[in-house]
Amino acid sequence: MNKPEVTYIVAPICDKFLYRFVTTLHKFSEPNSYRLIVVDQIKNGMPNELWQSIKDKVHLYIHPPLHQLGFSKAMNLGTIIALNQGTPLICLANDDIEIINSKWMDGIHKTFDLDPRIVGVCPMSLRHAGFGYGVDYNPEILPYKEEYTDEEYNFLVNGDFSKVDTKLPNTFPRQMKGTVVDGAAFIMPYFKREIFEEVGLLDERFWPGSGEDYCMMARIYAKNKRVVSSSYSWIFHYWSKSKDLFAATELENEYYRPKNKEYFADWEKLYPPELNEGHKPDIWGHYTNEKGEKIPLKRDPLIFIDDLI
Repeated sequence: MNKPEVTYIVAPICDKFLYRFVTTLHKFSEPNSYRLIVVDQIKNGMPNELWQSIKDKVHLYIHPPLHQLGFSKAMNLGTIIALNQGTPLICLANDDIEIINSKWMDGIHKTFDLDPRIVGVCPMSLRHAGFGYGVDYNPEILPYKEEYTDEEYNFLVNGDFSKVDTKLPNTFPRQMKGTVVDGAAFIMPYFKREIFEEVGLLDERFWPGSGEDYCMMARIYAKNKRVVSSSYSWIFHYWSKSKDLFAATELENEYYRPKNKEYFADWEKLYPPELNEGHKPDIWGHYTNEKGEKIPLKRDPLIFIDDLI
């Protein structure tokens, strides 16, 4: 049996998208090439019908019984297990993801090989928010469908979008072949396991989720490492649709508010200006001093890791 190369961690907060994530991951992956950990964040647990449809493709299922952990804590729980399993790569996946072609992992590996400083790689999405357009505008290179042909996937990798429908904005890069962009929204980032040993886990003060990716990138770039989005690899991401179903009213429910935890997404508070000559942080992990020198950001040394349950 081949040794798994990736441990995937997914923490669903609704039951709408998980089936497609699990089944497309299974369909397009080499046998025994990965391990899948599901940290169930669905209120009252995953519906039995859904579980029966995916259980033979899940390697470890965890349902914390007390409360909704939030993205950072759920990912950290899985990451600790993945570090112990020893897989070379650890992937922190959103649940509203679909794999569209078996070549996507080849693109991940190719991107890592470009530069030894690259420690994190995120594939690009057909619905292309995250490439500078934010969550309020989702230009589509190809519309969603359940099956894509090899020809369509090769079109994405070849990156000539000059004839794509004009709904793409004028600033959209029409020639993207071999594009590697520094920075990534953590929709499906693959990390070399060693980076967690170097910079630590996600900060669990970010709750229920948002901003932990910028904070993590700043810590990585401060170490002169890189996290990139890569046009060598493509997936489909619905973009915040699962999060949209996490209704704001649910935050008032005790299940979604453990220990009276309040919403937090202000990562700038973790980089005090008094530690950085009065400068505010950015996601590149540096600030420029009066001499024009790039200085690595200094961070409050506390990385908050609460009890796992």
